[in-house]
Amino acid sequence: MIHYLRQEEKSRSRKLWEEIFVEDSQSFVDFYYAEKTRRNKILVAEEDNEIVAMLHRNPFDVVVKDRIWRIDYIAGVATAAAWRHQGYMSRLLSRIFADMYMEKMGFCFLHPVDPAIYLPFEFTYIFDQPQLTLSEKGMMRLSGRALMEQRTEECEEAARFAGKCLEKHYEVYTMRDEEYYRSLCREVRSADGDLVLLRTRDERERLAGISAYYGGGEMEQRELLVHPDYVKEIAPPKPLMMGRIINLEQFVSVIRLKEDSEVSEMELMIEVSDGQIRQNDGIFRWKLDKNGSRVTRMTEGTLVKPHLSLGIAEMTAWLFGYKMPQMPENRRSMAERIRPLNGVYFDEVV
Repeated sequence: MIHYLRQEEKSRSRKLWEEIFVEDSQSFVDFYYAEKTRRNKILVAEEDNEIVAMLHRNPFDVVVKDRIWRIDYIAGVATAAAWRHQGYMSRLLSRIFADMYMEKMGFCFLHPVDPAIYLPFEFTYIFDQPQLTLSEKGMMRLSGRALMEQRTEECEEAARFAGKCLEKHYEVYTMRDEEYYRSLCREVRSADGDLVLLRTRDERERLAGISAYYGGGEMEQRELLVHPDYVKEIAPPKPLMMGRIINLEQFVSVIRLKEDSEVSEMELMIEVSDGQIRQNDGIFRWKLDKNGSRVTRMTEGTLVKPHLSLGIAEMTAWLFGYKMPQMPENRRSMAERIRPLNGVYFDEVV
């Protein structure tokens, strides 16, 4: 039986979490089940009153250009060892895709342990994480002090700094607020880490960065948002986050023509193949202007030759600004009038 756990049942899934995610400490799992499960949805497959597979829908408020969408981060994807290769995860994903589509969720995202697991479900990478560390200048001119989560003013200051930093460089990111940093502080400390506010070593002591890390054995960076004057790149960005368009109609509402496009309006026919969400599969009339766009599904059997034919994963990578799809040369100029989202930043891991 596949169903969502009621709030009072969610602790039943902890046994499977601890069985699969053995790298997580007791204190981290305590944090997760005390905090994340207060707001999330847990979909499970049960056999004989035993949870044999699960996935968690953890909600975030996500800035998408000039809008804020409620978007699910998929976590806790697990199947008990004795029940693998029997189609449970496919059934769970099919169910959440259907549910999220009906909720008009534009997309979802996840941090894959193994991307090969998600490719058949038409996920694709949408964010490469910058590999940064404090520069010599940053080491000399910044001093760090642990954030005190009980101090509202410090959490608010961190949220304002992060919001300005992200807004300047990205169009898609999880919204930071006071509670975001309270939660992040508890998260990293549950894993023997800390959240540190980096301030300038001068009379003004301006906030110039936020560093959050997991401790334990080897320190692992969880978040590093620092003024560019004080960081340096230590390696090329690495693929981190995968995503997938869920409700195509909702998602394309934020896609528009480029400001310098020679036309103010454009219409094209696009064929989208989606093997998981049937409502996204078919031929659509796509109307765009410089404020947004909308798609209208064509009636089955309509004889229309599409200008473009793309899989939903290709569409996702393109419209997130991650990768331009391959297309016939005579269609490229039309596609290049379309402005994808410019800059994605997701570093959440639970």
